Amino acid sequence: MIEKKSIDSDFLIALLQETGASSDEKRISGLFRKYLLQDSENVNSDIIGNTFATLDGHDGCHILLSAHIDEIGMQVTEICDNGLLKIRKVGGINSLNMIGQEVIMTSTKGTVMGIVIFQDKDNNSVPDADDCFIDIFCKNKCEAEQIVEIGDLFTFSPNARIINDNIISKSIDDRIGVFIISQVFHELAGKLKNINLSIATTTQEEIGLRGMAVLSQNMTPTICINIDVTDAYQINKKNHPVMGEGCVLYRNADSNPTLRQMLYNIAQQENIPVQIAVGRNITGGTDSSRIQLFSPKTAVMDLSIPCKYMHTHNEQCSVSDVLSCINLLKMFILHLDSRYQVSPPVFTF
Repeated sequence: MIEKKSIDSDFLIALLQETGASSDEKRISGLFRKYLLQDSENVNSDIIGNTFATLDGHDGCHILLSAHIDEIGMQVTEICDNGLLKIRKVGGINSLNMIGQEVIMTSTKGTVMGIVIFQDKDNNSVPDADDCFIDIFCKNKCEAEQIVEIGDLFTFSPNARIINDNIISKSIDDRIGVFIISQVFHELAGKLKNINLSIATTTQEEIGLRGMAVLSQNMTPTICINIDVTDAYQINKKNHPVMGEGCVLYRNADSNPTLRQMLYNIAQQENIPVQIAVGRNITGGTDSSRIQLFSPKTAVMDLSIPCKYMHTHNEQCSVSDVLSCINLLKMFILHLDSRYQVSPPVFTF
C-alpha cells in the first residue's frame, strides 16, 4: 500500500476558492492548466472549454481520468429599477439554500459581492427562484449597471477550510475530483512504461453533462474513470455511503463490471478502504453516462467521494476519502502498467 500522506492543501484550497459557474470556467481552468504544465507540455483545450493533458508516450492502454470543473451558480437576468438583480439558477440549487447567502461575481469590471434575498409579502412561503434577487447594495438601476451586466454569473463566496479530517467549502462538487486526478497525474509522471495516462476537466456538467458530451466524441480511451461526489449520509445505512470509510464504487449501469471488479481487487490487495453502493438512480447524473454512450469502445467507471450538504455553500467531504481515492487510482494504474505486456485487460459487460 502507498504510504498515507498529507494532501497538497495549498492547491486544494486554491481550486475551491476560485469561481467557475457552468459556462464561465475560464479562470478555474487556467489554474488547472498552470498546475498541469509542471508535468506535461501536452496541455490542450477544446471549443467548449474542456482542458486535458497526457503523459507522453506509450503504445499501450489509454486511461482517462476525468472530473468536472464547473460549479452551480446564479445568472443575472434583469437589473431592476431599485438596483436588485433578478436571477435564475445555474444547475440544481435548492432555493432554500440560497437565501441569505453571500455570493460573488468576477468580471472585466471587477469583483462584486452580494446577498441573495427573497421578496415575498409574508415571507412564509417556500421560495421559488423567480422570487429571489441578489442585493449588491446599489441604490438604483443606473448605479448597478456600472458594475454588473445582464448574463453575469454569481457563485457562492469562497469559504474553504480544512478542519481535522473535514474539507468544508462551496464547489467541492466537483473541485475535489479535479484535485484527485491532478494529484494522480503529478505523482505518476515519469513512472509509466505501457500506459498512456490522460486527465481531463469537463465544463458545463451541472447543466446537462455538456462538456463530456463533446470530449467523448474526440477522445476514445480504453478506460475512463470519472471522479465525482455522491450524497453522504449521517449514519451508515445499508447500501448508502458515509464519509470517512473510503471512496465509492458504484454498481450501476454507468460502471463497467469488469473494471469495477479490477478496482475492487486492487483495493482489497492494498488494504485501501472502499465502499460499494447502488446510487440514487440506476443510470445518469454524472459524466460517466455521457462517455459510455458517445465513446462505445471505452470501459467506464464511476468513482465517487461521499459529500454532505451537496449543492450548498458548505459542502463537506473527508480528507481520508480523498487520499483513499488517490491511492486506489495510483495503485490500479501502476498494477495495469506492470502487467500490460503479459496480460492486457479485456472488458466485457
